[in-house]
Order: sequence, then C-alpha cells, then structure tokens
Amino acid sequence: MPAPELEVVDAADRIVWRVGRAPDPWAWIDRQYAGHQRWDDANGVFRTVYAGDSLYGCYVEVLAYSRPDVNSDGSDMLAGIAEDSEDAAKFPVPVAGSIPRDWIGGRMVTSATLAGPYADVRAADTIAALRPDFLRLALRLGYPDFDAAALKSANPRELTQHVASHLYALTDDHGTTRVDGVRFASRHGDDLTMWGIFERPGDEPASRHLAQDSAQLVNLADPELSRAMTLHRLVWRD
Repeated sequence: MPAPELEVVDAADRIVWRVGRAPDPWAWIDRQYAGHQRWDDANGVFRTVYAGDSLYGCYVEVLAYSRPDVNSDGSDMLAGIAEDSEDAAKFPVPVAGSIPRDWIGGRMVTSATLAGPYADVRAADTIAALRPDFLRLALRLGYPDFDAAALKSANPRELTQHVASHLYALTDDHGTTRVDGVRFASRHGDDLTMWGIFERPGDEPASRHLAQDSAQLVNLADPELSRAMTLHRLVWRD
C-alpha cells in the first residue's frame, strides 16, 4: 500500500493580501522579532511572511489579540472582578474589546500576486504523510494526536514550527526545493485561507514569489476592517 503524500498546491498567480508595517508591508520581519509565529522556523534559519486570500481574513488575524472575553449575553466575563479604586485611578484599564485609533498608525494594506508550490497543511493526505515524523513530538507537547486540531492550536507553537522547518528542507530527486511555504486555515474559521511564504537565500527585501501591488495606509473607514471588528466585538477608543 503506497504511503500518503503531501498535497502540494500551485499558487498559480493567486492574489493574496497582507496588513503589515510601513514602509514595506511585504518585507521580512527583523530577525530579532522572528520565531514567534505559527509557521516560523523552529531553528531561526529562515523567516516566514504571512498573507491571506482576503483582506478581511488578514484583519481577522491581526485584530484577534484584542477580542474581549464575553458571556453568551455579550457581557464582559471580567466585569465582576473587584478592582482597587486607587489602582484604577492611577492605572486605568481600557474597556474590554476597545482598540486605540492610533492602532492604524504605521500599518498598511497591500496585495500581491503569489507564485510557487505550497504544502496544504489542511489536507488529509498532508497530515497523514507528516504524522509518522511528528506524532512523538505532538504527544510530548501534550497533544492527544498529530492531527488537524494540533496544527491549528495557538500554543505551543513548537509543533507547527518544526513542521515548517521540515517542509522547508524537502527536496525532490534533483535537489530542487519541493515547497515554498504552506497554505493553512485561520484558527478563527476554516473559511479563511492563509499562506506562509518561506524566505529563501537571496530573497531580499521580500520574497521573490510575490509580485507586489501598491500599498496604502490602513483606513478607519475600510469596510473589511469594520467587518472584522464586528466579528471580534471590537470598538475604537480615543
């Protein structure tokens, strides 16, 4: 019986989006800040830049850190916690689910045409092909199995980062790299397709697999931004 094989997809000049930092939102992150995201390299050799099939999906990802913890009726789960009045006066806590308007400062939205082969880590064949190599690590990290749920877990990221390192190093019989990154699903919904593009030697200041379009500063009135904020129950604060 043949062993399962990675499902590799050709980006085929797909348009992808990103919310990133000015002046070049597609530029590789400074190495001192690399290594903390889901598909970054476990060994710190290469960097990964992230993109989405939609601008909405990108906003959903970057705003998720501010989601309030709410009850089923929408009330704040932390509202009943007693707070020292003196501490509250000196160190006021922002309203849960509120984001300062200056969040948009220095952030840009952009799109690009993506090329290259990518491992689809959502696919059953890919998960089955990787499982023999990573089941032991998954169990050691506390996961019950190496499966789609483990690959979507927020923490620990050691598992997905080791998978990224493994995929980065794969070559065919001619020594050509097999994939240039991963296609994965957002933790916030399987309908949001995301991409992680690996840095290769000579890729400066950004990946050669991205034919970049122009970039604009984030606009508070962007309907995709408003839609993502509604999803996460977020509001602006002054």
